[in-house]
Amino acid sequence: MQKKIVTNGCSFTQQHYLAEEDRWTKKIGTVDNLAMGGGSNERIFHTTIEYLNANCPDILIIGWTNPNRFMLPKNNGSRLIVTPFETFDESIGVKGDCAEHGKFYYKHCHNDFVNFKNTLQYMIHLQEYCKAKQIKLLYFKSFNETIDDSHLTALAKQAYMSREDKDVERMGIEANLHTLKSLVSKLDKNIWIKELWYSMEKHCHQFPNHDKTHPGVEGTNNWAELVRKYI
Repeated sequence: MQKKIVTNGCSFTQQHYLAEEDRWTKKIGTVDNLAMGGGSNERIFHTTIEYLNANCPDILIIGWTNPNRFMLPKNNGSRLIVTPFETFDESIGVKGDCAEHGKFYYKHCHNDFVNFKNTLQYMIHLQEYCKAKQIKLLYFKSFNETIDDSHLTALAKQAYMSREDKDVERMGIEANLHTLKSLVSKLDKNIWIKELWYSMEKHCHQFPNHDKTHPGVEGTNNWAELVRKYI
């Protein structure tokens, strides 16, 4: 019996820019692709949970995206995709002007530490959920990024904490760095394609891009071959 494969992510998983038959999700036999270009990790998590509450796939594959994105609800019930470059209503695509929402979010609401910590929480929750439900889960990152102690420390410095003096601030940074490291330690390395934090961008860098960011057909084919080995 053919296994039911479900995928979620951003444009690296949706691949709307390629013909359907050339997309890696199509090549591995995906039944439902929940991904959307520009989508945030919040969107990936919430749409995955919505799907899992109504369905039970055999295999779930998620390509986590850049944590600097976000998802905002609108008062009409739709959702906004918020990125540093554009903000749009996902129900109508890039049509319509939602730029003010994005400007407000990045000026008053965005915090890199919070978004990265939330992403780790999403990863851990789905990891444990799929274990409990016996759903085969695979993770990868869309964009290549070095996540090491230096990166985590830089994030910890942006957390909310008392900054009344340097010693108090230093202890706050150490505490928040410990929080991030503790969450990272809970990630199951065995569910990641190839290795922890491995990215599709890194894997496909040797092949011609479709545009400045996204892999072309050759890189996509090679990525599909790699994913098949882990299914």
